[in-house]
Amino acid sequence: MNSPIRNRKGFTLIELLTVIAIIGILAAVLFPGIQGVMRSAKKNSALNKVRSIGQAYVNWAGGTRNIGTGAWSSGKTTTTSTSGYAAILADGASLDSGELWFVDADLAAEAITVIPKTVITKTGTTVALSASWTTAIGQGKPAWNTYTPTSRTLAGSTNTPFAWSRGLTTAGAWPAAGAGDTDSIWGIEGGHICYGDGHVAWVKDTTTAGSDYFQKTTDGSASASYADAIPATAALCTLN
Repeated sequence: MNSPIRNRKGFTLIELLTVIAIIGILAAVLFPGIQGVMRSAKKNSALNKVRSIGQAYVNWAGGTRNIGTGAWSSGKTTTTSTSGYAAILADGASLDSGELWFVDADLAAEAITVIPKTVITKTGTTVALSASWTTAIGQGKPAWNTYTPTSRTLAGSTNTPFAWSRGLTTAGAWPAAGAGDTDSIWGIEGGHICYGDGHVAWVKDTTTAGSDYFQKTTDGSASASYADAIPATAALCTLN
């Protein structure tokens, strides 16, 4: 007499442990790769953001205008702060996108409740910083270092820096990522530099001999320091 066929239910403990082990091995192999892809995507997004800012400046300046040093208010093209810089481009170049000034991977932006959609509000011809921008800039830090005054020859220049990932030192390197004013976005991996013609380079550091990431305004020779490549009277905008 044939024995009845029994339906097998579930897995044995050994089989379950084997499956778990295989999943663990696959995760160990795939997860770093997935993280790398995600980080690369964030870097590419950041590149596009600073390039948009740079190209807006080029279109606005057109070789005849520059951003000077001084307090910003409605109608002025002077500033000493990132907020004023962003407002000048939002009004003058129609670049009213607050999101361009913040980067997803930035630890200094994690405390921001809502990334602002706009930089300014306009009542008639009067321009003011938007409430969402003011809140965000008080909670976190913008991603880009800018400076004033800019040169009238900046727009279109292939070797004069316009803006770069926050935290680059005059020694030519980015410090480890952190949440303070002098931190960096990507840590010692490097950062982006946007030049006066709007093109952007990813740079590990600017100390490599012959790299020419920065060129001295005095004689055109290579320098590791951004300070040598911008006007002698220029200073970084404050991060507010």
